[in-house]
Amino acid sequence: MKRDASVWTVLRIRDYRRLWFADVVSDAGSFITFIALAVYVHQLTGTAVAVGFALTLRTIPWFTIGPIAGTFADRLDRRVIMVSCDLIRAGLVVLLPFTQTAGQAYAIAFASGLFGPFFRPARAALIPSTVPADRYVHALAVAEVSHNVMHMIGPALGGVAVLLVGARHAFFLDAGTFVFSAVMVLGVSIRGSVRGRPAGVADVWRDLKEGARNLWRDRILRSAVPAFALLLLGFEGAIGALVVYVQDRLGRGGGSYGIVLAAAGLGTAVATLLLARRPRAAPRTWPLVAAAASPAVLVLVALRPGFEALLAIMFLGGVITSGTLYVDTFIAERTPDEGRGRAFSLNGAMLTMGEAIGTLGVAALADHIGPARAIAIGGLGGAGLALLALVPALSALRAADAERAASGAPSDVPHPVPDAGA
Repeated sequence: MKRDASVWTVLRIRDYRRLWFADVVSDAGSFITFIALAVYVHQLTGTAVAVGFALTLRTIPWFTIGPIAGTFADRLDRRVIMVSCDLIRAGLVVLLPFTQTAGQAYAIAFASGLFGPFFRPARAALIPSTVPADRYVHALAVAEVSHNVMHMIGPALGGVAVLLVGARHAFFLDAGTFVFSAVMVLGVSIRGSVRGRPAGVADVWRDLKEGARNLWRDRILRSAVPAFALLLLGFEGAIGALVVYVQDRLGRGGGSYGIVLAAAGLGTAVATLLLARRPRAAPRTWPLVAAAASPAVLVLVALRPGFEALLAIMFLGGVITSGTLYVDTFIAERTPDEGRGRAFSLNGAMLTMGEAIGTLGVAALADHIGPARAIAIGGLGGAGLALLALVPALSALRAADAERAASGAPSDVPHPVPDAGA
């Protein structure tokens, strides 16, 4: 029977569908807490600095324990890790309405953030085992499009939730999404590589070093992974300065800032779907090179564009960035199942680090030279660094393209599964 090549038919695969549905609902809950936490902390303190501190606390674990968390995703049942993280986070978030001080809210926000670095690598490492090798790009595309759509509507969902039930009670909604996610993941039949818990710190450290060595030994991954982080340094670095540009230079409100970010997400979503519909043996080199260069479009912000032109710039940047879809594809294809957790966690740590450095750096530069020029410089710098990181892998990327073209199929992802489930 002929396979339906439509991208969205990957959702017919039962295990992947459950993971996707769990992620979409949980993503919505995360936006509710993001908005509710900002409002709630502001109600407690009355200061913007306190709000920024509370939101930043949730990202710190990705820098610190993120790579270590990936070692557990390669040793333990990945479903158990995900369900445990969901239920623990639900229990922590449900405590937020009962806090009385900003310090208590900080502590719970930080504690709940500790489990994201465990959950995400386990999920990322499990997905390649739930879909056939030739559908993995489709699975990534569906997840990426859903994520970008949620980024466009998520802040509005959070705002409506806070408006309807108040900041305190909105946290209960997020707790419910974590419980829903846990139930969905429990129904997944595949658990991934299971080698047993580490005997001690020495095992964790050895696993971590092995994971880093595996990334470094692969000519494509050792360039593509840092290139992805560096392009985010330029592109995501503009996020903080853009709010200043939109509000102070264009004289528009916070809603307009959200529309600007949504334009980039829309561009990525549209282009990702188009990439996923390309033939399986289509070359990946040029989309990756284009993605590495994508922050350079922010140079146009130096011309101080109006609101409509800024939307076009961000949409174009989102379109070109879509080539990063293939970074996760290469990780899945070139990393064995028992090492994917560490590979995805190291990738996530680098991405978060790039975003943070870029955001802080461009914001600091904007205070001295203005947001327009700071955004332009950050974009040009991020693009230049990303391209430099990717250059050593160009020959390997072209060789991989030629191999796929000759075989007419993508590289094999270990442990493919049937295309449909009950």
